[in-house]
Amino acid sequence: MLRFKRDYFVVDIDDQNALLFLTGNHRLFRISRELGDRLRLGPEHLEPQERDAWQGLSERGAFSDENRELLATSSFEDGADLAINVNLTNICNLACTYCFADGGDYGRITNAMGEESVGWIFDFIAANVTPSRRVRFEFFGGEPLANYKTMRDICEKSVAFAAEHDVEFVYRVSTNLTLLPKGAVELFAEHRFIVSVSLDGGRAVQDANRPSKNGRGSFDRIIANVREVRAAGDDVTLVARMTIAQREPTLIDSVRELWELNLFDYFQIYPGVFPADVTTAVPVTVTMGNRELVPASSRRVVNFFLRDGMVEQFRNFLTSYPSLFTAGNRFKGVLEYERTIQMVAEGLFALSFCSGGRTYFTHSPDSSISSCHRLVGDQSFDVGTGPEGLTRPPADWRTTVDSHPVCGGCWARYVCGGGCKQENFADTGDIATLNTDSCQYQLLLTEEVLRLIGRSQPEYLEQDRSPFADLFVSCGRPTMANNRGEIHLDERLTRLFAPVGGVR
Repeated sequence: MLRFKRDYFVVDIDDQNALLFLTGNHRLFRISRELGDRLRLGPEHLEPQERDAWQGLSERGAFSDENRELLATSSFEDGADLAINVNLTNICNLACTYCFADGGDYGRITNAMGEESVGWIFDFIAANVTPSRRVRFEFFGGEPLANYKTMRDICEKSVAFAAEHDVEFVYRVSTNLTLLPKGAVELFAEHRFIVSVSLDGGRAVQDANRPSKNGRGSFDRIIANVREVRAAGDDVTLVARMTIAQREPTLIDSVRELWELNLFDYFQIYPGVFPADVTTAVPVTVTMGNRELVPASSRRVVNFFLRDGMVEQFRNFLTSYPSLFTAGNRFKGVLEYERTIQMVAEGLFALSFCSGGRTYFTHSPDSSISSCHRLVGDQSFDVGTGPEGLTRPPADWRTTVDSHPVCGGCWARYVCGGGCKQENFADTGDIATLNTDSCQYQLLLTEEVLRLIGRSQPEYLEQDRSPFADLFVSCGRPTMANNRGEIHLDERLTRLFAPVGGVR
């Protein structure tokens, strides 16, 4: 028998209406609020007419389990292209208050990437390219534009490599864009770069969260450079990558302040995730130099969106989200929300939370290869070297969500994919032991996006979302089509369980 919160979930839309979400295939039905309340208790609590309709859904294949079946036979190479995070330099010119990279050097990187590493990266690509024959570069750091020469060299070398090896490249850079070296704009346009700019809101927020190391603000320099990149035309995709770590201004106001500039094609909105005191959840500084200030036993890693008042801000923002789509603004969506909508509307399922250790690897200037760009600072996560390639297959990064003792029983498991392993490790010391805050945020995100779907018109849900596969949402979360079949329901069934228009 299907079980609530394992095999299906119910989301209230308003006082009268709710949605039924089926875990095994991501089908979605409109139901009454009263029917939803009974389903929360279990199918055995349905009224006779409802029970007959529930049985009718089963007989017509509505409860099929394609997600589980396809995941069980999948390979770690499925669902995503090979991605190389190119950790170009240990240098960063900002002093972000929540930096996970110890100011850019991860506590171990002492120099910038040079020519030797470039050759190793292309050797790695030749040895590990996936059947898709597509490879994405994620230029990272530190501040990657502080080593623009090596970035340019990689892009130039990729052209000949692509022709010789029948490979297509996608180019993306994560940058604070306080620097804009000569030739960078032309390089971005030539290679159709995705330029992800770390920008947390308007001037007051940005200058407080991401000041220069000399204490000065960064907002004005960044926006001036964004305008210059934008002037290069639509060959460059601009993303505002926001980290939310303050209650005021509100989430809505912070987004709208950047939205009104009409410079960015997409937004990414991440909650601040930071170490805090176990008893008070007050943010703490973990280390100073080589000295540990707060032992692991006295701290945990918390998600800012779960702090007092932020859940309400998040829900309010999702309610107002459709108003951001206007004819006069180039805004095309928030990446995490649109990708989740795509997974439900098109019948996609996640093979993992991210591509780390599967088809996504970080190459650093010290020749190390890591399974996660956030864990470069911990040598235990090294899985190879530039000269040798992969020397330790990261099997613990390639397990499926169904094999996890907790995630395997969660209703959102084929949307989430099992949670961020780095956030697990930072909180618990084990990539497989859940950070409960991160888990709760993924559930909140999925539930609120389902609610957004329930409020939306079919025309919005049917929009082309194919570009999102290239935008590296959730660190390249690997997805596959579940190929769920069409089901035919008669009026007797649709009176109680109406398929949501725009969900295929």
